[in-house]
Amino acid sequence: MDTSTHIAIGFGLAGLANIDPAIASNPMLAQAILLGTVIGSNAPDFDYAIKLFKGNGMYTEHHRGGSHSLPAIILWSFTISALIFIFYNQIPFMSLLFWTLLAVSVHVGFDILNVYGTQAGRPFTKKWLSLNFIPLFDPIIMFGHWIGFILWLAGVSPGITFMYVYIVLAIYLTLRYIISVNKRNLLYSTKKAGNFTIIPSMSLHKWDFVYETESDYDVGSIIGKEILWVHHFKKSDQEDAIVRASLADKNVQHFLANSKHTHTMYFSTSSGIEVRWIDLRFRHKEHYPYMAIVKLDPALNILASYAGWVHHSRKLNEKLITETKKAMPL
Repeated sequence: MDTSTHIAIGFGLAGLANIDPAIASNPMLAQAILLGTVIGSNAPDFDYAIKLFKGNGMYTEHHRGGSHSLPAIILWSFTISALIFIFYNQIPFMSLLFWTLLAVSVHVGFDILNVYGTQAGRPFTKKWLSLNFIPLFDPIIMFGHWIGFILWLAGVSPGITFMYVYIVLAIYLTLRYIISVNKRNLLYSTKKAGNFTIIPSMSLHKWDFVYETESDYDVGSIIGKEILWVHHFKKSDQEDAIVRASLADKNVQHFLANSKHTHTMYFSTSSGIEVRWIDLRFRHKEHYPYMAIVKLDPALNILASYAGWVHHSRKLNEKLITETKKAMPL
């Protein structure tokens, strides 16, 4: 999920905690739990530090990796609770730990529900776990929290308010899951060979998908019961000299470590060749913004590269120019 949703859930869980009379009647405990749930609800994404210190490529590979693992969930919860307890040492520690642990766990759980997924199973498995039935930002989830916040500010009991908010959202998520299964079954009824990956949109009515066989990719949408086939790609020849040259780039390696359904394309530029590795799960109209890009000279030496989200070509050029400057010897 996006950061705004994680923040909203943190405040929502703090409101829900007031359903316990011991918390509702103890302002100091309620305040400490508010800190624990808001910080805990965002803690797994503190791996953003990787981007600051190791670069965007490394962040692309490791985001939602170790920081979302089972040991990390426990570590985040105890560390955050212990730090808060330093300033609120007259409250029951276990209550603070419980709600902080819940917030961290809910963060990881929601991230598993979308298409990007997490490595929550580490250290037992490095497999990316994703159930693909809620979008990265879901307006219904955010709207439900805002209704709860308004009622809270209006003086309604936050514990009761968010109990009902989360019951409604649980029903909504169950409905989304059932719809995703039905859409997947609809797709598999059209073709036998190959595998489909469902990609949720913000609408319950429209779902995207990627269909992969041994030699091809097809990308499309399901609107109601209508299947629209949008793009067809032949899989790239991995023995192609240009493709192999781009695979030597670190940013491409970082990108491929957590990407699925990747397609390679390349074209000539004034300075040589530009190779793009695109993740077909993330499509916006005719564009695939999640990618790794490598610029090669005519001799197939790497000039510059970038991995991450690129929504505009001008932005792409600026990023590549920046990476080229970084690579220049002093």
